[in-house]
Amino acid sequence: MRILFVITSVPFAKDYSTVTNLIKKLTERGHEVTLFLSGNGVYYLLRPDASQLAEMGVKVFFCAHSSYQRGVDKLPSWAESSSTYNLSRIMGEHDKVIVFN
Repeated sequence: MRILFVITSVPFAKDYSTVTNLIKKLTERGHEVTLFLSGNGVYYLLRPDASQLAEMGVKVFFCAHSSYQRGVDKLPSWAESSSTYNLSRIMGEHDKVIVFN
C-alpha cells in the first residue's frame, strides 16, 4: 500500500513521535511511505534526527515556498524541494493520505 503523510504542524510537539512511530511500523510492514512537509511542517527539516525518515526508505518532499517563508534555508540532502501543486498530483498516486495539522 502507498501511504502519504502530509505534515503542517511543528515537529516540536507530540505529533513528531506519533508520525515517526507510525512511519516506522508501516515501512517495517512493507508499505511505501511518502512524507510531504508544508507550512510549519518544514521545520522537520531542522531536526537532526529527522534524517532517520529517509534512512527508513521514506520519500520526503517539502514545500519550497513554505521553507522560504519560514527562513528554513539549511536544506538537507535527504528531502526534495517541491510545491503544493506537486502535492495535489501525488495525492492521487497514493492509496491513503494521512494529515497532521
